[in-house]
Amino acid sequence: MKHLKISTLAIFSIFCLQLNAQEINWRSLASTQHHLLTGYFGADYDSYYGLSYGYVVKNGNHPIILGLQGTAPFGKTTLDDWKLKLSAQTELIHAGVFSMTLQPALVVHRYASPLARIYSIGADLTLAAGLLRPKWGVAGVLQYDQSMAMQIENRLLKTYYPEIRDGWYSSGGGNFKFGMRLNRNFRAWNGWLSLGKAYGLDFKSNPTLPFYAEMSVNRTF
Repeated sequence: MKHLKISTLAIFSIFCLQLNAQEINWRSLASTQHHLLTGYFGADYDSYYGLSYGYVVKNGNHPIILGLQGTAPFGKTTLDDWKLKLSAQTELIHAGVFSMTLQPALVVHRYASPLARIYSIGADLTLAAGLLRPKWGVAGVLQYDQSMAMQIENRLLKTYYPEIRDGWYSSGGGNFKFGMRLNRNFRAWNGWLSLGKAYGLDFKSNPTLPFYAEMSVNRTF
């Protein structure tokens, strides 16, 4: 059982590194726009792509964006590994050109390999703060993700550890991510570039490939 816990947590910790937050330039968002469509791709442990949709709920000076994101790795077995993310995002502070945004999210992963098939449920919290204008923006980004539970169907692992059992397990894998996000606006289109570094929870057992990069384009309408 100890070997199972170490193996599955290591797999999940690596797999959950994708950032793919649903970026928004609040200064370029018109009062008549309620929809946000984003396409993105990036690289951290693997190379991936995804699509997200956000609905803007007007709430006075603090609109909320409710989002749904789907992410998959490049390759031939797309349906083996994927991630779904439900999120809510709002601007906490707007003072001149300074902006601070908070985005909590619920995350569901599926990961499949010859070793095991894993469904995991977790959460992440993203905080972005920086300078934001209608045509451009730059912000520092802090993200914390946490695994809460996993449903495991063991495969090749049973050959080496016959006592391993399938089922639901609590889990405590997670990561911190620190990065920079750049934005350029072109009328109804927004382009984003995110770069950063990932750390394990103890800042010692860090991911094998701790750096990440992501590009995205979105349109509001």
